Amino acid sequence: MRVLVTWGSKRGGTEGIARTVAEELKALGVDTILTPAYNVRDLLGYDAAIIGGALYMNQWHRDSRRLVARHIAGLRRIPVWLFSSGPLDASADGSDIPPLRQVAVLMERIGARGHTTFGGCLGADAKGFPAAAMAKKRSGDWRNSDRIRAWTGEIAVALPHARPGTAVDPPARSLTRLLAYGCIGWALCAGLMTGLLQTVSTGAAIAIHAIAVPLIFTAIAIVYFRARGARDPLPTAIAFVAIVAVLDAAVVAALVLHDFAMFMSFAGTWLPFALIFLVTWVTGVAMSMMPVPRRTDGAVASTRNEAIAAR
Repeated sequence: MRVLVTWGSKRGGTEGIARTVAEELKALGVDTILTPAYNVRDLLGYDAAIIGGALYMNQWHRDSRRLVARHIAGLRRIPVWLFSSGPLDASADGSDIPPLRQVAVLMERIGARGHTTFGGCLGADAKGFPAAAMAKKRSGDWRNSDRIRAWTGEIAVALPHARPGTAVDPPARSLTRLLAYGCIGWALCAGLMTGLLQTVSTGAAIAIHAIAVPLIFTAIAIVYFRARGARDPLPTAIAFVAIVAVLDAAVVAALVLHDFAMFMSFAGTWLPFALIFLVTWVTGVAMSMMPVPRRTDGAVASTRNEAIAAR
């Protein structure tokens, strides 16, 4: 059995944990491949995977997130365990810290077998924001090698009989929901523009519309991203702009105006498109960094049942 051990890390702390995991597996006779997440091209030849990610500002490391997102199908075919590294104190050893919502959703999508959180590591000479400020008061190494090896040993025991877990996609990720929110945003903006053109000059309507569009889509984005498991900010922002552009072309230009000259206007068309993209993306990123209330086991189970029913 060949096991992939991989990680996403900015300052090397999580890499150190991954190396300890790999060393322990090898010592226990498990064929192990150790490589950073950005180097993983495919999962062919692997029978299991252990993926680690550093925690920064309530987010799992980007490399780890991208690996899971790009290899959903492959990870669903093998047993997978995840770990996080980040707390700059002894809290990870004192209690079982649940995964961030972002990580919990990824676990559900690939049917991960388990997750644990280990203490982090921050050098006193750390540079950059906010690490430098944190290092003044919280520098140190809270990685517990004994606990890391014990967790790895449990996985090694489970490996011979381990099977992939049940994978589900959260209902909030559905394409129908994404399209619905984009269409609602377009309808509100189109309705506003229609009313403005009947009450004020064209120039004034375009100016007011350009101000209102980002406000409307900020509200749309807040509601969309508030749901657990919503799609990532960047593809959502692109999708919203694409939906608005297609509806503008098919309904406003083709059916109402019988003219596509509106697409020659920067202030009337392209500026709103750019603002829709910007506010959707920024809102999604900002909300992903916000802490969320911990969910009870019953709530998580209910979400999983809803997702299974929606498949």
